[in-house]
Amino acid sequence: MKRGLKSQQSSFTKLKTEQEAATRASFHVALEIAKRGKPFTDGEMIKECIIAVAEEMCPEKVNLLKTVSMSANTVARRVENIAENISSQLFDKNGHVEWFSLALDESTDVSDTAQVLIYIRGVDKSYEVHEELLDMYSIHGTTTGRDIF
Repeated sequence: MKRGLKSQQSSFTKLKTEQEAATRASFHVALEIAKRGKPFTDGEMIKECIIAVAEEMCPEKVNLLKTVSMSANTVARRVENIAENISSQLFDKNGHVEWFSLALDESTDVSDTAQVLIYIRGVDKSYEVHEELLDMYSIHGTTTGRDIF
């Protein structure tokens, strides 16, 4: 009976570890999709490619790779979670500055849409300077100072 319990506990631990690995893998792929500005639906295509490669190279891992969730909704949620995490890190890092300044930069992308980048630079009590990209957003129409502010 004791042996059966240990076997069940071992199975649950292995399952938990595999699920955590699948979630981490899903986050890695979502991050790469976001970095490259690709559609979230590409996650499903990437998963199909990974499974096709695994079927040829390591067929014993195919079922494990199929557990990685890469639907468009999942990728969108993962990207939102990553963005929230980065925002909170940015606030934690820059929320304790003594002095700060904001800089805005406007440029036009290939689709002729104005993109505004907002940078924050701060100095903390030990005079250490921090500079980060705070936000980016699109402006449709005119891009005068009044439109931006």
